[in-house]
Amino acid sequence: MEASSADFAAGVAAVAMEAALSGLSNVYFEKVLKSTSLSVWERNIQLASYSLVIYLPTAVWVNPSLFYGWSPLTWVVALLGAFGGILIGLVINYCDSIVKNLALSCAIILTAVIDFFCFAGPMTLPIIAAGGSIVVSIINYTSSM
Repeated sequence: MEASSADFAAGVAAVAMEAALSGLSNVYFEKVLKSTSLSVWERNIQLASYSLVIYLPTAVWVNPSLFYGWSPLTWVVALLGAFGGILIGLVINYCDSIVKNLALSCAIILTAVIDFFCFAGPMTLPIIAAGGSIVVSIINYTSSM
């Protein structure tokens, strides 16, 4: 029983740390986007160049070619991820990080609803409660504007 309570405490601490770091990074990214004269596109290229410096040497060193083993589905997933990153940058630039988090929450709930109707996925009480919480959050956010 002791190990399970220690695991629970470690899990709660990890989730709390992730939430704090995620919030901090969102606020900092919003500040960086809105405090300079660079466009979203210039900022995305700048951020991508940092990633290339870190990941490109590893990818070349580990694999015989840069896109070794990539299937068409892998390309679709990579392009969707890139498109999502650009959308996030645009949302944060023209709105704020709160709107981005509300949109992300809606996307997660929409995914659960589509999973339920199309693939007979589970629609459990926590999913329903999360959806209700998101609706209340959106109402509170829009009524304070």
